[in-house]
Amino acid sequence: MKLNECLNHASVDTLRSIALYQEIDCSLYSKLDLMQSILYAMRIRAHVYELTKRWVQEWGDLMTRISMSNRHVFSAEEIDALFMATGFEANALHRALSQGWLFARRTQSLRPTYIIPMEVHETIRKYLFDQMKGRVVVRTTPPLIQQDEATCLVQDFQTFIDYVSNHEIQLTTGGAMYKRHVQRLMELFSVPEDLTIPEWRFGYGRRTHDYPDRLALLYDFAYDQNFVIETDEQTLVVSDAIREWTALSRAQQMQRILQFYIRLYRRPIPRLREIVEVIRTLAQEWVESNSVLAACGSMVSQFYYDSREAVWNQRILKMLTHLGVIRLGFDQESDEQWFQMTNLGQELLTQDELQLVDETSQSQASIIVQPNFEVMVTVHDSQVESALSQFADLLSAGSIRIYRILEQSVQRGLAAGYDFARWRATLAKASIGPIPGNVERTLIEWETMHASERPLSS
Repeated sequence: MKLNECLNHASVDTLRSIALYQEIDCSLYSKLDLMQSILYAMRIRAHVYELTKRWVQEWGDLMTRISMSNRHVFSAEEIDALFMATGFEANALHRALSQGWLFARRTQSLRPTYIIPMEVHETIRKYLFDQMKGRVVVRTTPPLIQQDEATCLVQDFQTFIDYVSNHEIQLTTGGAMYKRHVQRLMELFSVPEDLTIPEWRFGYGRRTHDYPDRLALLYDFAYDQNFVIETDEQTLVVSDAIREWTALSRAQQMQRILQFYIRLYRRPIPRLREIVEVIRTLAQEWVESNSVLAACGSMVSQFYYDSREAVWNQRILKMLTHLGVIRLGFDQESDEQWFQMTNLGQELLTQDELQLVDETSQSQASIIVQPNFEVMVTVHDSQVESALSQFADLLSAGSIRIYRILEQSVQRGLAAGYDFARWRATLAKASIGPIPGNVERTLIEWETMHASERPLSS
């Protein structure tokens, strides 16, 4: 919606507040005069520039989040989530409505929606990106060494599917493929990986503790889409759902995996969608990696065992290279890393409109389920902890509380009549990332094994 439409639907009180805030000289009692005066002022470049500068200084991170979204209309819940995520108090919404960058409008159901006029959104976005561009180091000649994986990811995904189809893949008790299968896949893949996996590893997928990053992403994607099934006999098989996948074009397949990556990684990296948008906008030419990280500011933060730099290099740039979105570049005898958007990346991200609200409207993840069946509570939530204690025992208290799920604690919960299926759903919803595969599998086995211990309903 454009600014003139927003002003037309605004009340006289709202228009008066905007005129006073923007120091516009006009009649404060004539709606027509107020509208015309505000519209005229908003066409003066210097006035708009000073307004935008004031808004960015006052609202900070909120402006960044809004400008990175391709949407202009938000529900009341979405706006509340945005304001809460950036730490603003309850009356901040009223203050925003009096400044001329956010407007409220009632729908037919009488529920309010909030609108950022298209011209205002574009101005804020341009201002912020101009500020970022001033901090980014750009080069005009390409680096000597380049890494561009193009569509290798979907080729190797097909290799993985073919391998599972043509071999009897027995799984370990934890539900992972045996190492000989993983080694054979690395020999077949066009982009192999080091099989050494750090012991302290969680948050980036269901099988992130079993496989290296790229294979873990492919495996989790296949499992999420029901292309592969872990059977009760502890084997891995390909399902008939794969036929739908093979009918897609290569670009569509890449886009599906990219969407899954953003959905999977946005819990440990909550602002991943914004970061990708910054990369898409700033990396039309070769840009120096650390300078773009500096421009991203608080969008990139550390995640437990991963430092801020590790999140940037390993979880974002490396994975976007695997996804064909960017190409990496290096020079001999230099530690600097450069990257640039690929044509494929531009195509994928132009089509991929994952919205900001998808990230902000979710309840805050507060626990980490580890492969050793320990559950770390990182954000105190009495409701979540109360539910946790139904089937888990408290190991240690403190700033980070740790619970452990045992077969005995599951038996105890079932005997007490608690709903185990609902408990597992709560665990998954509050967890940072998917439940590790070995834990998920074992919980289902325990439930089946001890189902008879449930009390009979009266």
